Amino acid sequence: MESALFDELATGEVLERAESWRYSRNAVRALAQQAFVAADADAALTPELRAQFEWSQTNGQRLVFVNGAFASAHSTSDAAGVSITHAPDNTCVIDIGVDLAQPLHIAYVAVPSAAPSRWRASLALRVARGVRATVIEQHLAGSGADVLGVVDLRVDISTRGALDLVSLSHVVDTASLVRRLDAKMDAEATLRTTHAIFGGRLQRLDFGVALAGERARLESRGVFVLRGREHSDVHLDLRHVARDAACDVLWRGVADQRSRGIFHGAITVEPGADGSDARLSSKNVLLSSSAEIDTQPVLEIHADEVQAAHGATVGQIDERALFYLRSRGIPLETARRMLVAAFCAEALADIGDADLRSRIEALAASRLPAQEVSP
Repeated sequence: MESALFDELATGEVLERAESWRYSRNAVRALAQQAFVAADADAALTPELRAQFEWSQTNGQRLVFVNGAFASAHSTSDAAGVSITHAPDNTCVIDIGVDLAQPLHIAYVAVPSAAPSRWRASLALRVARGVRATVIEQHLAGSGADVLGVVDLRVDISTRGALDLVSLSHVVDTASLVRRLDAKMDAEATLRTTHAIFGGRLQRLDFGVALAGERARLESRGVFVLRGREHSDVHLDLRHVARDAACDVLWRGVADQRSRGIFHGAITVEPGADGSDARLSSKNVLLSSSAEIDTQPVLEIHADEVQAAHGATVGQIDERALFYLRSRGIPLETARRMLVAAFCAEALADIGDADLRSRIEALAASRLPAQEVSP
């Protein structure tokens, strides 16, 4: 059965009815002009693709989806207290009932067909009362014909539960990925997220969080690093529903050549959510005069005794810092890369797993220009 989003992309309805897509209309129109076939759920994985997700630190606790379909041949999960079921609507449901000693790794692999293809995956992740867990969500794609994927992820964190979610999306420029992440947090629940977005013809992330319980806390970090004609569109919709909840959001963006990045961060403090603390920061760097980043922080407050702050900047590399490094004998090319790498690392610093953090930092660094960039 075709998803509503695929139908909207095909007819252009999403462009007309959704203001939130206005910065991505050209990218969506280009997709709408293509005729997509259903992706092969049994597609074989090349050794190169497998090497990108077969990490030694997550052996024994990894779930793999190939073109949206659960791939049991590549999945292993033997952790006690983790239940995996498949609902009638093809949603994979993961219940975490105990503290996890190692991260649960969920990998989505897009394998191109002979013609442009599309797929969809739905997953529900539930963290039980008082349970602490770390989940790694990874998206990758093989080279070839265009692929369009849609991923729906629903997260529920029960009272005093805690989830660290690290999402790594590094796809080729023939792949488009549309993701919707909805999270609901009960009283005293904690959600820490880090999103790293690299590559893609179009990557869209809609991240909605309801801080529904008193003293719930969200810490969200994210970075996108774009080049060529890559396009990333990030929309956050964070809602303080209960008293004394807190959110702390920090995103960083880098765009080079003719790429385009969009960041929209909206925080709403609803009536009755007194004592809320909401903070949002979006800083962005352009490495080319042809690149573009649009950033928009939004605060909407309907409660009393609230602390709130937001800020957004788009600029170029700090010339004073660049001069300082140059005065120490560091070549211009190296100095630029060092500054941009440090800028990105700020959004990745809270990843507790040092190996995972180093892996993502290396991916970000590999995407920075290897030669002098335009001023």
